[in-house]
Amino acid sequence: MLKKTVLTLGLMAAVGMLAAQTLQFEWQGQVYSEGDKVVVTELDPDFGNEFVLHMQLHNLTEEDINVIVAKEEIQMVEGSTNSICWGACFSPSIFVTPPRVLQAHAISNDYELSFHHNIDPDATYDPAQFLSGTSVVKYTAYDELNPEEKVTLEVWFANNADGVAECAPNVMHAYPNPATTEVNFNFEAPAGKNVMMTAVVYNLLGQEVMRQDVNTMQGRITFDVSRLQAGVYFCNFMANGSAVKTEKFVVKK
Repeated sequence: MLKKTVLTLGLMAAVGMLAAQTLQFEWQGQVYSEGDKVVVTELDPDFGNEFVLHMQLHNLTEEDINVIVAKEEIQMVEGSTNSICWGACFSPSIFVTPPRVLQAHAISNDYELSFHHNIDPDATYDPAQFLSGTSVVKYTAYDELNPEEKVTLEVWFANNADGVAECAPNVMHAYPNPATTEVNFNFEAPAGKNVMMTAVVYNLLGQEVMRQDVNTMQGRITFDVSRLQAGVYFCNFMANGSAVKTEKFVVKK
């Protein structure tokens, strides 16, 4: 059964910085810093053909404010669509929502705000027809009367879609995991095809820490992680400019 997986790439802001903010993205107690990156890698089982990221907004001020949520589609997989639910759900053609009152110190309800990314525009609900690749959308929430009082969140909707792209290789899970000195990934190229990819490793701040070009006929790629700090990392495998697989691994010291 498909589950929604969200990898948060960022650190919480210092308490002193939070006090100066007007709005803050949260989800059930987890605080997101200004400009954080979030990766959504699996479809929501309640929707079947959509990635869904639920989020809350926290009014940090002493006054009620009218909150608008807007989106900027930085990179979109061709044919995919993106939409916002803020109190009501809006069509993909709506980039700026109407304002909605958020009372002083209030946090929006659990399912009042959500971001939806549809990779099945023909509503076939057939995984073999789903679009493959990574879309990047930046969401901004701001005070209607003071647009500069805003908070942003960058979301990567990464559909690995094994078997969807004819030339997409099968990337095996990282091993060993946790890793101490090196981490490996095995490949199975489709029908013996030689697929050239790029593997990029990011830390939890969304910073690139290493990169390698991959010839899938080699069958394996190895990263030397001995100099990396202990923590969580993810490896994004790119083919023809789109992500075909994202794998998470842990470095342990």
